[in-house]
Amino acid sequence: MISRYDGGEYPIKKGSRIILVFFGDTTPDLEEVLENSLKQFIDSIQVDLPVIPRILCRYESMPRNIPPHNQHRVFFSALQKINGNIVLGITGTEFYDPQLSRYVFCYGQVDGRGMLSTYRFRKETNNSRLFLERLGKQVIRVLAMASTVDSCFDTNCIISLHQRVEDLDRNWYVCEPCRKDFIRNLAFFLSVPEGRQGTLLLPECK
Repeated sequence: MISRYDGGEYPIKKGSRIILVFFGDTTPDLEEVLENSLKQFIDSIQVDLPVIPRILCRYESMPRNIPPHNQHRVFFSALQKINGNIVLGITGTEFYDPQLSRYVFCYGQVDGRGMLSTYRFRKETNNSRLFLERLGKQVIRVLAMASTVDSCFDTNCIISLHQRVEDLDRNWYVCEPCRKDFIRNLAFFLSVPEGRQGTLLLPECK
């Protein structure tokens, strides 16, 4: 059992899963980098988690009728149909936010769902190694959003806000306060039955 916010306990749950969902075209290099980045991060905190989740990849066709803005909503509708304690979608589709008047990197929901767009990374990064390195960090940021870990004020922490793809180049770690938040929140998501975590959209990644 693991302690809960209200003083109760969560049962240790076997078979917990983090699902990476690739929409449309992808590459083996991208899949490997994102999967390994998640595995390495989970390994770094595994002694404090109630269960070590399996990280699985899934492949889906692109949704139909993607609008010219707020594209993430169509993808989240697709993610809702996929079982998993945490489900992270990956797409090359741009995410244009009309409120910010620009393209953003990702979105998260408090039901353990997150969406990452590789659009700006591909458009604004000329070096393939750096492209994959940045996305390897950004997928941890999406995991944070999907598990309701708040943005960090430490600009060297991967969980800080990013307005430019270059901002990720200064990030080399997840700071200790964010690690503690991750451990606490992941314990909840990995212990609660799949599909019962809630449905409120979080502020998008900048």
